[in-house]
This record gives sequence, structure tokens and C-alpha cells, in this order.
Amino acid sequence: MQKDGWQEFLKMCFNIKNVKELEELFDLFLTFEEKAALAARSLTIKALLEAKLTQREIAKNYKVSIAQITRGSNALKRIGPRLEKFLKNSLEE
Repeated sequence: MQKDGWQEFLKMCFNIKNVKELEELFDLFLTFEEKAALAARSLTIKALLEAKLTQREIAKNYKVSIAQITRGSNALKRIGPRLEKFLKNSLEE
């Protein structure tokens, strides 16, 4: 991954003013499959944070593999408390 390109992309996302513009930007940069993968990851992370379902139930409900859930779970172990709080607050909205 080219760091400069990634930083430029993040800056573009940060400067977006509303959801419609962000969706247009993502439509430009992401394929349908990439957006579907991000959507699945988002639902997986949400379910893991809510801790109401087992990993097998998450896999069945969201049609993702146990390996994908494990990767999401491992990623959550690496985040800081500030991001975790942000994510949990975002789930409540």
C-alpha cells in the first residue's frame, strides 16, 4: 500500500461534508464487491461490540466466515479505548 495515496484518500474523506457526498466518493473509488466487504466488516464489528450473539450466530446472520469474524475480533483487540468508545456510541445512534 502506498502511504501517500492512502493519506490523500483519508484527507478527501475527512473533508467530505455529508453522507451523500461521501457515498459519491466511495462509489468512485470502490467496486460493488469492496463496498459489500466493508458493509460485512461493519456489521461484524457492530455485532462483536454488542456481544449479544455468538461468533457462529454472527456468521450465519451476516453470511460471513468464522475467519472474517476472527479477524474482526483480533482487530478490536488492537484498538484504543477512545476508538472503542466512539464505535459503541455510533452503534447507539
